[in-house]
Amino acid sequence: MKRWVLTLGITLGAAGSAAAQEACLRPVPPEEVKPPADDREFRDFLNQEYQAYLLAMQEYLNCLGREHESATKEVNEVMARWMLWFGDDARIRFDSRGPPQP
Repeated sequence: MKRWVLTLGITLGAAGSAAAQEACLRPVPPEEVKPPADDREFRDFLNQEYQAYLLAMQEYLNCLGREHESATKEVNEVMARWMLWFGDDARIRFDSRGPPQP
């Protein structure tokens, strides 16, 4: 029974973590077309394209900021738990020879 509860908790924890992630999609910039001086309608269209891009890019940057905050919070929580549970064994070891052999 304990094993089932632990497995359920791990599964729900992973699902909750994945659900908290947000998809930050970078907008496509407008085409590099110089607006003509003699075509007001096309000029207005291009102007709207630039405005839409800049607004979407601001939202994209805000999304990245939220993702950064979320990832930082998550790594801090995991690191605190790791240090609590593993104490002095909670160390990242860098060895050019590869992972330690059991």
